[in-house]
Amino acid sequence: MSIQIVMLLPPEAASVSMARHTLAEALRIADVTPDCVHEAQVALSEACTNVFHHAATGENFEVLINIGDLDLTLHILDSGPGLPTNRHHRADWPVDTAEHGRGMALMNAFTDSAGFDSQNGGGTVRLTKRLLRKAAVA
Repeated sequence: MSIQIVMLLPPEAASVSMARHTLAEALRIADVTPDCVHEAQVALSEACTNVFHHAATGENFEVLINIGDLDLTLHILDSGPGLPTNRHHRADWPVDTAEHGRGMALMNAFTDSAGFDSQNGGGTVRLTKRLLRKAAVA
């Protein structure tokens, strides 16, 4: 089974919810376990929330969802400034008192692979997760 979805979304809070719910429904159609669906939703929500907070004002962002036989691949592309080039992109958990900074750590925790690329005029988050199907658990 293969499902591909492309969304061009405005940088609004409602877009995060729309992307998360669209992903969940597609994964349910693909008979993915609820725990796996939830983990993928958290990772996508964090990536989209990051775009919502950091993308260029008024610029849409893209969410590409590809559900294959074994893996889920997500690409989130925006036109924001990207990550600072002088910063080491670690996904450590922030200190307990931090109000922000958990997004990259959560994306890494809930996927098998998380890649972050930044270029002039935009950034890309690439997430890959091995899918666990309900039939495989039964």
